[in-house]
Amino acid sequence: MHKKAILVIGGGAAGHQIAYQLRDVASVTLVDPKTYWEVPMAVPRLLVDPAALSARIGYGTFLGSGRHVQGKVVQLGEAAARVALTDGGEETLDFDYAVIATGSRYLDPLIKAQAPSEQERAAELQDMNQRLKAARSIAVVGGGPVGIETAAELRETLPGAKVTLIHAGRTVLDKAPSKFPAWAQQYLRSKDVEIIVNDLVVTPTLGEQPKDRKVVTRAGRAVAADVIIWAAGTQPVTDFVASSWPGAVDRNGHVKVDEHLRVPGHPRVFAVGDITNLPENRLAIIAGLHAKSVVANIKKLLSAREGSDMRLKPYKPARPGKGMGRMMVVTLGRTDGLTSLPFGQFRASFLAKKIKAHDMLVGMSRKALGL
Repeated sequence: MHKKAILVIGGGAAGHQIAYQLRDVASVTLVDPKTYWEVPMAVPRLLVDPAALSARIGYGTFLGSGRHVQGKVVQLGEAAARVALTDGGEETLDFDYAVIATGSRYLDPLIKAQAPSEQERAAELQDMNQRLKAARSIAVVGGGPVGIETAAELRETLPGAKVTLIHAGRTVLDKAPSKFPAWAQQYLRSKDVEIIVNDLVVTPTLGEQPKDRKVVTRAGRAVAADVIIWAAGTQPVTDFVASSWPGAVDRNGHVKVDEHLRVPGHPRVFAVGDITNLPENRLAIIAGLHAKSVVANIKKLLSAREGSDMRLKPYKPARPGKGMGRMMVVTLGRTDGLTSLPFGQFRASFLAKKIKAHDMLVGMSRKALGL
């Protein structure tokens, strides 16, 4: 029996799971410019200990009969996508259903892997680790979850270096559960991390490293920094959607979706993860909820008889502060952290360690792929 063709564009937190879960019921093609998925939650740990976790998972290890095409989609149609291949070639991929799961990128590719191969990514992290070990002062720019976790890992592993956290918002973790900002600031300050809020780095240029061992902020502060970790400045990777279907993307670059996570006006195309315009926190756990919904609905579509009236199950957004929208764990090193569950917020080190801090969710991520 001929299998329907599913095109998954992007192999991040949602995309790799969708490709994995549909690989046996459809002809799945995953397009991604990398050969692997790296568990993004592991990066703060990998910066201080590159060999600590098996966080990179090659697509070939779990796609089974599915196919990985290394490249980027540059044009999207109703039943086909044009792909610019990493080797310089081009390929057109036909599909019955497609899922856009290209996620977001940081100013600094160190924070969210962009290196084409696992070997290149490992070398990139190893190089930064050596620079951090040699540094007398380190600036972490961005006080969201990644910035907080990175500052805590640096302080724990490199106690001799001065660590400064610089955040543009009025408080760190400004999109996190209500008790997290005060808890995080209290912890970091107790470990001698200097915290500067409501200020921006103007020198060096965003994404660059300091040339004179310091950064200068908008307020005129000169902060010692041999190395900068840029843990801020994310943007959705949706250029190809905007150029293909201008009306499908809002002014912030997010893809509009309907109640079934489909792109309005394009019923055979779904969008998931960080790129959607839903009122949710952009976290891996939310991307996982999107993946679960889309997999279930695509399976319904695949099993439907031709011409039948197929009712898909709506996706209910996980609004911040409500239900699953309250879920968040921010680690503070290997044995501590902050935890928010649907029934409350907890400053309990054992809970954060059990859920996330011990391996930064790498074990759970590998288990979800049968590894």
